[in-house]
Amino acid sequence: MEPLRPEDPSQIGGYPVIARLGAGGMGQVYLGLTGAGRHIALKVIREDFEGPQALARFRREVQTVERVRSRFAAAMVGAGLDAPPYWLATEYVPGPTLRQAVAEHGPLPPETCLRLLAALAQGLLELHRQGVQHRDLKPGNVILAPDGPRLIDFGIARGEDQTQITQTGAWNGTPGFVAPEVVREQQPVPASDMFSLAGTIAYAATGRPPFGGGRIEAIIHRTLGGDIDLAGADPRVAELVGLCAAKDPADRITPERLLQMAAVPGVLADDPAYRTLVGVARPVPASVADAVATGLVTTDRARTIGRPRGAIIAAAAGVAAVVLAGALAARFAFDGNGRGAEAAGPARGSGVTKTGGPSPAGSSPASRTPDASGRPPDEILVKQPTDDFNNMRWTKANSSCLPAVRPEDSRLAYDMQTGAPREPVTGRTAELTMRFKFVRKTGYYVAAEVRPPCGDPGQLRHRDRAQQADASPVER
Repeated sequence: MEPLRPEDPSQIGGYPVIARLGAGGMGQVYLGLTGAGRHIALKVIREDFEGPQALARFRREVQTVERVRSRFAAAMVGAGLDAPPYWLATEYVPGPTLRQAVAEHGPLPPETCLRLLAALAQGLLELHRQGVQHRDLKPGNVILAPDGPRLIDFGIARGEDQTQITQTGAWNGTPGFVAPEVVREQQPVPASDMFSLAGTIAYAATGRPPFGGGRIEAIIHRTLGGDIDLAGADPRVAELVGLCAAKDPADRITPERLLQMAAVPGVLADDPAYRTLVGVARPVPASVADAVATGLVTTDRARTIGRPRGAIIAAAAGVAAVVLAGALAARFAFDGNGRGAEAAGPARGSGVTKTGGPSPAGSSPASRTPDASGRPPDEILVKQPTDDFNNMRWTKANSSCLPAVRPEDSRLAYDMQTGAPREPVTGRTAELTMRFKFVRKTGYYVAAEVRPPCGDPGQLRHRDRAQQADASPVER
């Protein structure tokens, strides 16, 4: 974390900027604050990278972060892609990167390495099951958070349904961690992430680059034909890393098998060495005033930061609900030309949720006990629904729904349950259901919207729409 420089912005997307967090290949990352006092990481694309290809890559990063639902990845808060400066906001993850931790404190103990290996393998497994490859796993892209590691920087990640942007003959990745097939054929596969995992854990275990240093050409040569450097590593760690580092991706161990072999009692967050590393993290300023007091923001700049933008939530104080259980159902009829099933695919729905945007001036942060006055909450975090649904949020600024980003358990005891067909709809109708539950007294409404499946407007007609919503107290 570094002080802001004169050329740095005071706000990004309406969020106050209070510190520098680091810089990547395409942009600068800042520490920001929401109106609820929650820290966020704000990535801004560099002005000299605002060409069509760079913007396409940044848009793809936003799409990737948006679609990932994993406790091993930082959740998205919002993004601005309409005009420069282009930005992406994710939850701020406190803690050092693995690269910083090893550089400052030396190699990790064997047990810690094994637990870290298992945690990162689980993270990759969750990404791959969602059709996403990270493609740049390395120590600098692993944050050691108090509750476990987080994978960051999806700048070159790609989903299975996304177009490759890399030019012919070029490859993306970090020398020493990029897999041989990526260099040779520019064709990363899920197993390529396992090779990068090998290099990451080798660095954690030895404190050295996995294929040595020097010129990039030399590092790539050793990556293609040499062995990964595991000298001095614990035999158990070396064995598992070696299985991840096979030159042929078909010979590499899978995340599932690795998790079976790397089983170690206890979890990483409870590991003594890991807790020591996390505990030495620099305190994070809780406000602009704190940032001024710690020298991250000058007094003159603090005057220009101003207030955060207004809260983003579709809520209205109305009646005091005791415990609300709302059932929302929608029926959509397909056009009668026989092509409805082809256009429909798996049904998808949307629910309204708050994703941590700033709160109105004068409001206080959200807490576990909602305000008895009926003031809308600063955020509603929903549990992850089924794979056939995508949580959405309503933004007053553009009156449209944007994907939600916080699948963790609710901080306000809010739970959404959804159901939908997992197979393409073959009949004329598709049944979508949602259920909302609140287990505390609230004085606000939460709206929900169900949309028809995406398809060619000429083939899919929103002809017969019936919506029903009802609420009643529920004993919990």
